[in-house]
Amino acid sequence: MNLVRELKRRNVFRMAGLYLVGAWLLVQIASTLFPAFGVPGWALRGLVIVLALGFIPAVIFAWVFEFTPDGIKRDEEVAPGQSIAPQTAQRMNRLIIAGLMLALVYFGFDKFVLQHRREAAQVAPTAQVTQPAAAVVTETAVAPGVAVLPFENMSPDPDNAFFAGGVFEEVLTKLSKVPELRVISRTSMEQIAKQNLDVSAIGKRLGVSHVLEGSVRRAGDRVRVTVQLIEAATDNHVWAENYDRKLDDVFAIQSEIALAIADQLKITLSQQLQSNLSDRPTKNQAAYDLYLRAVEERRVWRGATTFRAMISLLEPAVAADPDFLRARVMLSEAYGRMYWLGEDPDSQYVAKARALVADISKRWPDRPDSQLAQAQLLYNVDRNYEAALQGFRAVEAALPGDMAVVSGISSCYKRLGRAKEFLVAVRRWQSLGPESPLTVSEVMFALDANGLYDEEIALGEQGLRKFPEDESAAYVLAVAKLGRRGDIDAMLDYARRFKVRSESEAPAKVSIARFVRGDIEGALAVRASRQSDNPAVNAVNDAEQADLLRVAGRAAEAKVLADRAFAAVSAAIAQGRPAPRGQVAAWYAEAASIAALAGHREQAADWERKSSTAPVSNPEEKLLLAANLADLRRFMGDPEGAWRIKSRTLDVFTGIARGEVLAFKPYYDKLYGQSPSYRAYLSKLVAQP
Repeated sequence: MNLVRELKRRNVFRMAGLYLVGAWLLVQIASTLFPAFGVPGWALRGLVIVLALGFIPAVIFAWVFEFTPDGIKRDEEVAPGQSIAPQTAQRMNRLIIAGLMLALVYFGFDKFVLQHRREAAQVAPTAQVTQPAAAVVTETAVAPGVAVLPFENMSPDPDNAFFAGGVFEEVLTKLSKVPELRVISRTSMEQIAKQNLDVSAIGKRLGVSHVLEGSVRRAGDRVRVTVQLIEAATDNHVWAENYDRKLDDVFAIQSEIALAIADQLKITLSQQLQSNLSDRPTKNQAAYDLYLRAVEERRVWRGATTFRAMISLLEPAVAADPDFLRARVMLSEAYGRMYWLGEDPDSQYVAKARALVADISKRWPDRPDSQLAQAQLLYNVDRNYEAALQGFRAVEAALPGDMAVVSGISSCYKRLGRAKEFLVAVRRWQSLGPESPLTVSEVMFALDANGLYDEEIALGEQGLRKFPEDESAAYVLAVAKLGRRGDIDAMLDYARRFKVRSESEAPAKVSIARFVRGDIEGALAVRASRQSDNPAVNAVNDAEQADLLRVAGRAAEAKVLADRAFAAVSAAIAQGRPAPRGQVAAWYAEAASIAALAGHREQAADWERKSSTAPVSNPEEKLLLAANLADLRRFMGDPEGAWRIKSRTLDVFTGIARGEVLAFKPYYDKLYGQSPSYRAYLSKLVAQP
């Protein structure tokens, strides 16, 4: 009891109470002001630690010393008659009461003012993709969502930029699993980052409530990730954190960032979703580095070269960690894309893709990533777009904002020719990637499929002003102007500005445009640029050049290429090589047309019969089959039959538009000029306004 009485006399209890009230109030004020001034999260933690460490010294100070009219003295040096401890106690009581009143005022202000502002920003109406079809998204209604700016690479080694990009992508991937969040795609955010917009402008431009900034520093076996979440409407920093840990903790950091953002936005996560967000993809850092480098490769489209580079990185990653599911899924996709592009002459990639997906499905049957791999196999390898669509739809609930899922659904509708659903799906894709050049060309395709040609051209022109280096949009725009307006110059301008992609149909249209303008060598050059690792694909390229030479009256040169093409095709079929892209009917029709071009009519007839008995699995193969059979009839000396078949490809999505026929009339006259049906069709076109 004497100790308690002495503690009271020396005001130790009062000092403890005053210190705790003051420290709590200081921390609350700092937690509000620090984010507003961009003070990093470690500063607030440091303040709390300093105040906690200062508590014991403050209590000891109250025990040892006493305030007197002559200043601070040790307690034993103050005579009982000279002590003013009672007066000091009264002052401390008043300070404690004042501190408690301030704390109460702050609590009320935070509860009834600041909290309402935070909630108002979070419950803003979700942006709907209802903008005019011809408009590139420039400003969208604010929605509960996050725009994650590319993380800055602060590492001493600039080669670690891939790692910073990987952390950035992983945070995006985790956030995109939260159904309530609208998360803007990486491609769009990289475009936004180039424009140096402030946070408020980013929020308005993308229609999101918050923006996340971050940086990554990797050195040795340590990694430091600094992030801050900013409310776009007010530019207030609502949360910030600095993670300084061992390198193998980077997965935990990414998960904690996603969970913290969901918490800040008052989103309640299910236990299953929390578990998914906390998933650690691999324990092997070397495998993870290879995977991140493959992610970087995938971001730049270089046709088959891109997927070869990915495969060279992902195969050793999977070998290093056979349980690395995400790397296995990406590897199966890369194998499948090689087959899709026709760069798999021996079907080695398709065999690997099937085996890998079968193993993934067996080991992880219920994982969303496993279901995604199955859907991608159906799309890339089987070209069973209906089944692939069902697969993508099935995984959509678990991966609502995953760009592979969203774009996969859109692409399936496109391949199936379901125009209205394609337009709805591609606009959903555009809402997540409003600043992505890729979505511009895809929306243009959808507008074309729905007959909205003027809007398609307007969108393409606006998109090219915004993304002048976007080759894909430039080509789709050139095709639209050619097909709807007969504008050959648009196609020639495209070819002058960009390197023509060999894996697309662009070389065919560019070569005809040059042919019509009298540039035969230029027409041949663009055809010759299409070189492949697949002998069958190269044979088709030779045949196309031979046909062009034949039309130009250079029969001797044409025969050399036609003979070479026929020899290659004959060898491929004799060796039992699979049909490119698995399109058996179209492949035999192609082989038959090459045989007829080279003068082997009996062989052409035999392969035509095989083509007629092979199944046709999808609309795109149906169009290709018609084009090949039309060539066959033409080379067999039947222009009327050729045009009747060719007319099946007229004025259908991805087919030949009426403006293209008029623009390329000199070329088509040489091909089908002897056909009465062609001449009648042409007369009808010319008579139309």
